[in-house]
Amino acid sequence: MLLALHNLLRWLVLILAVVALLRALKGVNGGVEYAGGAKRALSFFTMSVHVQFLLGVILYGVSPLTRQAMGDLGAAMREPGVRFFVAEHPFVMLLGVVAATASGIIARRGPDDAVRHRRAAIGVALSLALILAGVPWQRPLLPHF
Repeated sequence: MLLALHNLLRWLVLILAVVALLRALKGVNGGVEYAGGAKRALSFFTMSVHVQFLLGVILYGVSPLTRQAMGDLGAAMREPGVRFFVAEHPFVMLLGVVAATASGIIARRGPDDAVRHRRAAIGVALSLALILAGVPWQRPLLPHF
């Protein structure tokens, strides 16, 4: 059940990332207040990323795949599929979480709304790129349905 929830929540994260990116891009040229929709969209995106990461950490701790891999880490690292879930996926997603969190902090400290929007757009785009790189696309798109 935890894996199914983690797999489904990825779609919410991706949708919120696109919404946050579009809201930020809308204000890059100025004339749009950052404190409105862009800031809120970025906050929802960041919250969803944090929830997804927390579910992933819990899943990592209880996963039979992870437990078995930790028994012989050398052998696990030689298997590309196992290595992806034991090392690559968590590391890239952690970088995505850091980028999402930092984008909100850096954007809010901008001197004006256009700079805040630009910083938010860059941060969300970076975070989205990392998340897309770390998603296990070999898994079913809508598992357990």
